Amino acid sequence: MKIRSFLLAVFAATTLPVKAELSLESAIQSAIKNDHWAQSSVHQEQALRQQAIASGQLPDPKMRLALANLPTDSFDFDQENMTQLQLGLSQQFPRGDSLQIRQQQLSQKADKAPLQRALRAAQVKQQLSMNWLKLHRLEVQLRLLENNRYLFQELVEISRANFRSGKARRFEVIDAELQITRLNDRITRMRQQAASLRGELQRWLPETLSGEALPTPLPELKPLVAVNDNDALRSAVQRHPQLQLLERDINIRQRDVELADQAYKPGFRLESSYGFRDDMPDGRDRADFFSVAVTFDLPLFPEKRQDARRNAAVQQREAARSDRLLSLREYQAQLQQALANLEGVEQRLAIYDKAFLRQLRAKRQSATQSYAAADSRFSDVAAAALGELEAKMMQIQLRHQRAQIISNINFWLAAVDPVLSSSDSFSASEVTP
Repeated sequence: MKIRSFLLAVFAATTLPVKAELSLESAIQSAIKNDHWAQSSVHQEQALRQQAIASGQLPDPKMRLALANLPTDSFDFDQENMTQLQLGLSQQFPRGDSLQIRQQQLSQKADKAPLQRALRAAQVKQQLSMNWLKLHRLEVQLRLLENNRYLFQELVEISRANFRSGKARRFEVIDAELQITRLNDRITRMRQQAASLRGELQRWLPETLSGEALPTPLPELKPLVAVNDNDALRSAVQRHPQLQLLERDINIRQRDVELADQAYKPGFRLESSYGFRDDMPDGRDRADFFSVAVTFDLPLFPEKRQDARRNAAVQQREAARSDRLLSLREYQAQLQQALANLEGVEQRLAIYDKAFLRQLRAKRQSATQSYAAADSRFSDVAAAALGELEAKMMQIQLRHQRAQIISNINFWLAAVDPVLSSSDSFSASEVTP
C-alpha cells in the first residue's frame, strides 16, 4: 500500500505542469531576435545597395529629332538646300571618376547597417538587463520582507504580553503595530514598482513572455574580458560597434574629399547628329550631313568653388576623426569608471557576507530576549530588527548592483560578446576596421 502511494505521488509530481520562467538569457535572446528595428535596418541596407548600383551608371543618352530650315512660304521639304530632317544623339560623361566614387560611398553607407544592428543589439541587451535585474531585485526583496514579517509580529506579541504584565506601556504596543503597518506599506509600494517594471519589459518582449515569473537565483554574470587584462580591454573597446561606425563615417567623408578632387577635372558631353536632305526639285541628289561635337567644362577659376568645396570636405573628414577619438576616450573612461565601481561593490559585499549580517542577527536576538525579559526598551529591539532587515535588503541590492555594473561593462566590450557575435546582426568580419 505504501509503495502504491509512493508511486502515485511520484507520478503526480512528474505530470504537474512546469511553470515557465523568464530567465535573463532567454529574455535577451528573444528581444534581439524579435527586434523590429533590426528588420527595418535590413530593408534600408538593401535599398542603399540598390542605390549604389544605380549611382554608378552613366546617365541615359538623349535623342534629338528635328526638322530644320523648313521654308515658310511653301513648307516644301525639297525647296531649300538647308532643309533637313535631323536625328541626334548625346551622352553626358561626369567629371573624372565621380560615378565610381559615389557608388563606393553609397556602398560604404550600406556597410554601416550591420554595425548599426550590432550596436542596437548591444543596447537592447544592456537596457533589458538593467530592467530585468531591477525587477529581480524587487522580487527578491519582497520575498525577504514577507518572510521576515514574523519578526515584527513577534515583537507585537511580546509587547502585548509585557503590557498585560505591566512591564511595558501602551505606546510600545502601538509602536510595534506601526512597524507592521510600515512594513505592509513598503511591500505595497515595491509591488507597484515591480508591476511598472513588468510593463517596461513589454518594450522588448511580447506580453506572454514579459508576464512570466523570474527565476529565484540571481544569474552569475561575469565580465567578457578579465578586468586586470588592460590590453584586452583596450582592444575590445576600440572595436566597439559605435566606434566602428565612426570609423566608417571617416571613410565616407574621405569619399567626399575625392569627389571634390574630381571637380577639378572637366566633364564633357558627346553629341552626334545626322541630317537628311531630300533631292533637288530637278532630281539632282543632295548630300546628307553628319555632325559631331564635344562640349566640356573649363574649371579655370577654382578658388571660390572647387577649392572651397574641397576645403569643406576636408574639414568634415577631420571633424569625423575628432569625433571618433573623443568617443574612444569617453568609452575608455566609462569602462574604467565601471571597473572601479565593480571593485568597490565587491569589497562591500565581502563585508556583508563575512561578518556584518551575523553580528546584526546576534544583536537582534539579544535585544529581543532582553525586551522579553523587560531588561531593555522597545526602541532598542525595534532598531535592531530594522537594522538587520535593512542590512539584508542592502546585501540583495549590492548583489544586483554588481550584476548591473557587469552588464554595463559588457556593453563596452560588445565587440567580443558571444551573444551578439552569434546573432545575424553582428559578425567579426563586418566590424574589422
